[in-house]
Amino acid sequence: MAKIANSFGAWTTLKAGGSVSIGGSKPLSSSMQIRMERGKSIYISVRPMGIMEVARLVIVGDTLLVIDKLHKRYILESAKLLTSGIPIDVSTLQDIFLGRAFILGNGTLNSGMASLVTLANIDGTYMVRPKEQYKGFEYDFKFDKNYHIKSEKVATYSVDYSGVKTSLAGYIATKVNMATKIGKSPMSLALDYSGFTWNERVTIDAKIPSNYTRVSGSSLLGIFSEE
Repeated sequence: MAKIANSFGAWTTLKAGGSVSIGGSKPLSSSMQIRMERGKSIYISVRPMGIMEVARLVIVGDTLLVIDKLHKRYILESAKLLTSGIPIDVSTLQDIFLGRAFILGNGTLNSGMASLVTLANIDGTYMVRPKEQYKGFEYDFKFDKNYHIKSEKVATYSVDYSGVKTSLAGYIATKVNMATKIGKSPMSLALDYSGFTWNERVTIDAKIPSNYTRVSGSSLLGIFSEE
């Protein structure tokens, strides 16, 4: 357990490039830029061909903002829209996006939390499962023999990880494939990171442009590609 728990290091900010794929009613694949402030915010800028920003997803605290620049519209909702109401905060979403195990209400897994989880070796795969499961759902994490995270399942979320690399923040998955639901509709999100920069100043733009139209959260699955 100690080897798994100690594989997650401290960090304050993150910047990276890469690609994002969003699957739903209207799939989208694009280059992206991502920024995070630990425990505060997540910023994903969708930039086809790596040039002009066409859309932006920002989570600050418990608020989700999605800006569609092509159609001059935006979504402003509780971040619970992404979690089907499960009480996952921005720190937990950051752990999910980076492939770091966590205990709900306690933060990223560390060696001091060993008594709060069980560890089982199932055919060469290590399963870490919090002893106290949140009401109504279960969650767990799976690691390979090198203590690299392979997958996690949190209620309506299932996430597969690959390309785990060592970074200034410990082990980080560079390829993340998430499947979940927005309401009753399935949604997938794939992130492929490149070029991590840690612990430097980042700017998180959460301003809503003037003259944009607010649309409902139910528009999220198609907002990037509707005509």
